[in-house]
Amino acid sequence: MLRLIGRLFRLLVTLVVIVVAIPVAGFAYGWLTTPSYDAAPPPGVAQTAPLEVLRTEVRSGIDGYQRAEESTFLTYPEWAIVYAAREYAGFVAVRSETDFPYWAYIGRFWQDYALVVRAAARYPFHSQNHLMLVVIGTSHTIENAVQWTWENTIGRLTEFAAGWQKTPQDRFQAITAAEYAAFLDQVPWYRFPYAEKRAALWQTETASGFAAVRSWERKLAFGLGYSIKQGYAALITAGLEATADPAFLDIHVWAAGPVREAIADEADTMLEKDLGLDGSVFVTRRYQVFTDMIPRLVDKGVRFIEIGGNDEILLTVLSNDAIAAPEATRELFAYQLPAEPSARRTGLVASVRHLHEIIPALQAEEVLLEHVYDY
Repeated sequence: MLRLIGRLFRLLVTLVVIVVAIPVAGFAYGWLTTPSYDAAPPPGVAQTAPLEVLRTEVRSGIDGYQRAEESTFLTYPEWAIVYAAREYAGFVAVRSETDFPYWAYIGRFWQDYALVVRAAARYPFHSQNHLMLVVIGTSHTIENAVQWTWENTIGRLTEFAAGWQKTPQDRFQAITAAEYAAFLDQVPWYRFPYAEKRAALWQTETASGFAAVRSWERKLAFGLGYSIKQGYAALITAGLEATADPAFLDIHVWAAGPVREAIADEADTMLEKDLGLDGSVFVTRRYQVFTDMIPRLVDKGVRFIEIGGNDEILLTVLSNDAIAAPEATRELFAYQLPAEPSARRTGLVASVRHLHEIIPALQAEEVLLEHVYDY
């Protein structure tokens, strides 16, 4: 009995050491493989700032108006995991899971984390934000490392047994991966219906012949994965229920121009304060909904003054080739997508008060506005 306890203790210590070593090694890799960054605000941030007395009035009069500006940077690694899910879905729709560049996405997360640490260097250090990023980065690393190991051992064997043809379970998983990626655009991962998907996976028709080996391996492997995520999600949901703040899903925006008319047809959007010649403040939904709204408002003549009470904001665009950073922006990063090297993601730190010029400049370069990181 003592020998068994000793073995279990050594196993526990080993697991703790591995879990602690992952973020240490990951951040060291990210820091050493990314360039330094000028953390000063991009050109144009200090221009035409609203009067301080007016800013104080807006901040004090609207609950939740002010967001921590460094969050525009620190939220990016979370979205990078969303993009990894999206790119995985696109990849497995046409190719094998065994060929996905799992390790490239592990490295990319830690590089992204190092980059945003550099970009947020002038702001106060908030341990909760970084603890959250370390936790999700560690989970992301473990999940991808485990899947790479499985797919390049058992997965390759069952793929061979199936004659390198996709089984009904492979097709189901590809569809589910696309649904998951779309789900993450607006809803946290822990609300995904894992139990429902596990049940549906088990109901898929088993392939005939030797391919049945692949069918059962996919059912068992991904079914177990859904069960683990379901349990993890339940723990997170239970922990958040007592502290969840529905207002956190909203973003407050100070803008000028025909704001009232421009937001009239936007869902979940409401005018909060009319400042006369100094513009208006409205509230709307965060995340991808807000990103998609910005170009529409710019097209209608709206000029942004503050978003979440801040002067600068991070945005990313997708393109085929390198792009020139528009005026009033500064490039934070640019890299080819590991799963799709023909596409390129560029992160730009932008002046909020120049978005009405930056967005058309990007559109002129025929790039896709991927996301605006709204704190």
